[in-house]
Amino acid sequence: MGSRKLAAVAIAIVCWGACAAAETPEPPDRPYWRTNLFKRVFTDQKFLVMRWWPAQLKDPVFSSALAAGVIFAAESGGRQSGGIDFKWESGISGSASQGVKGISTDFTRLGNGASVLAILGVTYLSARGAHDNRLAESSSLATESLLDAGIWIEALKLATARVRPYGSNAGAFFQYGSRDQGSFPSGHAMAAFSVASVFADTYHDKKWVPWLSYGLATLVSASRLTLGRHFPGDVVVGGVLGASIGHGVVARSREEDPSPRRGTFVPVVGPDGVGVGVGWRYTWK
Repeated sequence: MGSRKLAAVAIAIVCWGACAAAETPEPPDRPYWRTNLFKRVFTDQKFLVMRWWPAQLKDPVFSSALAAGVIFAAESGGRQSGGIDFKWESGISGSASQGVKGISTDFTRLGNGASVLAILGVTYLSARGAHDNRLAESSSLATESLLDAGIWIEALKLATARVRPYGSNAGAFFQYGSRDQGSFPSGHAMAAFSVASVFADTYHDKKWVPWLSYGLATLVSASRLTLGRHFPGDVVVGGVLGASIGHGVVARSREEDPSPRRGTFVPVVGPDGVGVGVGWRYTWK
């Protein structure tokens, strides 16, 4: 199952989640990551559109990276344009040896939707069995992020209908009905970075985890260039949006989770400054 099929599954989950959202609320003491996955994905969409992305656009790193990818793609909207997207894509895929393309094929398969979902599922079940709540939480949130990304992959591909590098009229946008459309953005990049950013956030205190997570996501994304399946602009936009979705899922989980991280004793002063006592203060996720 590739990124397009993953997106179809994600959209079906949102439809299912519309019904799940009306069900009895989860027990208030259950961690967010153990609540209904389908309901979480369904309600994530409003959070992303209404709150998360408007805030992200104010971040100069996010907005400039996203703008760069869009500009690269837009100014190379057809083979005859000879834009940066075409020059870089031709240089990368044209110079890749057969050995590099073979490795890229392996990374592309690793980044397929079915492969990632299977890995996350096994990781989650193994972590629950080992009572490793941190790994179980990361796997659950990464699955949520991956399904969120799948929805936006399909929506953006259908809306932009950009022709892939190997198709006739390669690079052109809005080629509805073309069998080679679906280049923008890169589904593999968006999915890979949506998962990587979750693990990087939840294990931010382990320096090797972000390096490994983002490193693997970068290799998956680069494989789409060496195989001639995407333009650089497709990959940049996919990676930026995917990472943003992952960060958003983690941020929302911290906001929604009812369970306290830790507590501490604090001094308490009585009404009108009379009397002193001790209270217990919680720090929430």
